[in-house]
Amino acid sequence: MKRFEIEDFTSYWDVDEAKFKEEVKTHDNILVAGFPPLGNIIPYHLKELLTDSGKILSLYSYNFPPIVEAREDEFEIPHDEIWYSAAKRLFCYVGKYPEAEYLPKATYKQAEGVAHIVKGLGVRELYTVGLIMPFQEPFRDVEPGIEAYIGFFEGSKKEVSTGMEKMTRKNIGRYSINRKIGLLPGFAAKLGIESYSILGVGKYPEDLRACAGALRAFKKMSGIEIETEKIEKMFTESAEGVEERIRREREKADVYRGDGIGADASQYMYG
Repeated sequence: MKRFEIEDFTSYWDVDEAKFKEEVKTHDNILVAGFPPLGNIIPYHLKELLTDSGKILSLYSYNFPPIVEAREDEFEIPHDEIWYSAAKRLFCYVGKYPEAEYLPKATYKQAEGVAHIVKGLGVRELYTVGLIMPFQEPFRDVEPGIEAYIGFFEGSKKEVSTGMEKMTRKNIGRYSINRKIGLLPGFAAKLGIESYSILGVGKYPEDLRACAGALRAFKKMSGIEIETEKIEKMFTESAEGVEERIRREREKADVYRGDGIGADASQYMYG
């Protein structure tokens, strides 16, 4: 029996690795990746929507939280997953867990490892999806209708369309894209993969409406045709539910002030 062990970054294939790579490497595949706290719900719902998608790879790390979680009637060790839809030539990376603590080495190791894996899977375009909080300069005066900012990496050449704004040093000032949502496309770009970070515009840290915007921007940039209106509606309705709950709590306690809950909203930028 093959020994199961987890190191700083360990991958286990759910398919025949050599055979699968041979099947997909000649195609122009696309990968979309999301990480906690919100970005991961986009690839999760996409892989659920695509009826032919299947899990091809599980990724483990001893830097993930030291827990096990329930999956229906069983428990499992925390891991991220890569799913693939042959019909859409689309890989969905569901980053389910953050590191147990801020470990730059572990974050770099995971981003590097994933980039090399997807390079071997014939991925030509890579997108990470997340959230931006436009409460700091120069984002306070976001143009009406802008629902996503796009970070371009070396070698990327797409055009942005209506509802999107390209992020540059000029319009983001001193700020940066945090952790794996920036590191993964950074590593991928070094390997020759056309790479982007898509950051949906949100009003507060839990704003799922930003995920709807990021999802629409991903579809426009990638050219993938998927009916996601139900998912977008669900995101919007969930955001509206959160806002209604916030409103009621403010009315009851008259405690909440500003634009966020908990930490000051100015602390949130990218991720």
